[in-house]
Amino acid sequence: MKNVAGGGGEKVNEKPFSYAKIWWIGFGFLGVQLAFTTYNTFLPLMYREFLASRAMIGLLMGTDNLIGLLLIPVVGAWSDRTNSKHGRRLPFVVIALPFAALTFFAIPFAAAALWSLILMEVLFTIFMHSYRGPIISLMPDHTPPEKRSSANGIINLMGGIGTLISFAGLSLIYDIDPRLTFGISALVLLATLGIVWKTADRHPPYIDNTPQASVNPILDAYNGVKALLKPKLFGQFLILVSMLLYFVGYAGLNNMFPIYGVETLGISEGMTGFILTSFAGAFLLFALPAGFIGTKLGKIPTMMLGLVILPILFLLAIPVRSLWLIAAIFVFGGCGWALINVQGMPLIADFGGRDRVGFYIGMYYIFTMIGQMFGPAFLGLAMDVVGNAGMFVAGAAFFVLAFILLRMGQVRLAADPEELARQSRLNNNSA
Repeated sequence: MKNVAGGGGEKVNEKPFSYAKIWWIGFGFLGVQLAFTTYNTFLPLMYREFLASRAMIGLLMGTDNLIGLLLIPVVGAWSDRTNSKHGRRLPFVVIALPFAALTFFAIPFAAAALWSLILMEVLFTIFMHSYRGPIISLMPDHTPPEKRSSANGIINLMGGIGTLISFAGLSLIYDIDPRLTFGISALVLLATLGIVWKTADRHPPYIDNTPQASVNPILDAYNGVKALLKPKLFGQFLILVSMLLYFVGYAGLNNMFPIYGVETLGISEGMTGFILTSFAGAFLLFALPAGFIGTKLGKIPTMMLGLVILPILFLLAIPVRSLWLIAAIFVFGGCGWALINVQGMPLIADFGGRDRVGFYIGMYYIFTMIGQMFGPAFLGLAMDVVGNAGMFVAGAAFFVLAFILLRMGQVRLAADPEELARQSRLNNNSA
């Protein structure tokens, strides 16, 4: 146990770091992934009862990303400036999560009419995105920078478990009664609130626990985004754009592969889901090892390794027509994706130091969500222009571009003496 000076000059009673605490905090992300997986799976089926246009259904489902883009950075910046007896993040979690659970429970009841279903979807996504950033920020708040890759491996594993619960358990219950699926999910959300509330420190050791009060959260977020474009922080901006690019490749592959599988490989729609599951399953199993590799090698070198592996695999997959060989390539692809994605959020959180973690978590979600929004369109366009193999070519190209920008950002950061001094202070505080 030691005392560490916070950014505001106070002495913070610092407890020893505990991976066990991260496991318990990870239940918060389990709940987020379970709810959004269930939402993404079944809400289109509910809209199908009212709308014949698939484009309109997709547009309505896109409100989730739009609300997230508008809300997550503002809430993140606001939580950085919150100073309460329950700390920075927990007030947002304890207020928004019960409403998220309530509105999620109400979705199948609201499906009696289109207007009420749309209203309930919008309310649910508002409440979810009001606590999503703060609950993710709890991990870096409780973790020294050099251990955040390993800790994020745990967080990703817990999120993967939430996804599996939705796919393997709640999906089966949906056929019995949709109200059961959404009701059980709502109860799980409330249970995760209880676990996080009991486990999380009110004043975690790796942030400034005397933050400056927020006068205008929207202005705070705007000024933070504007600062990223200035030369002093341009290295951080390049790394965020790199993340946008590799999420274009990732999301495009996930969304367009079923078309490739049916038309080029000649397999069933269900079998395309099996191959994508091999990618997701490999990511889940490799999330923890990828975190420890990131701790050993460093976040950016580990990401660059993954950004070399994935384009090679994409190009190797082009001539392959064997189902099992494609599945094997996707297994290795899932491992490569873990090397990249497990390091991404901790790297961005490190930029926030001890007093801006929430804002930078918001930036991480903005850039990665934009990548996910445009990925299917960009890879789909490549398929239109050069044929279905264009999916792999364009995907590989976006990962190569991401590698280049990540390297440029790394060089830019290494040339900034203030950034090096800041990282040194972080490491000294957590030593």
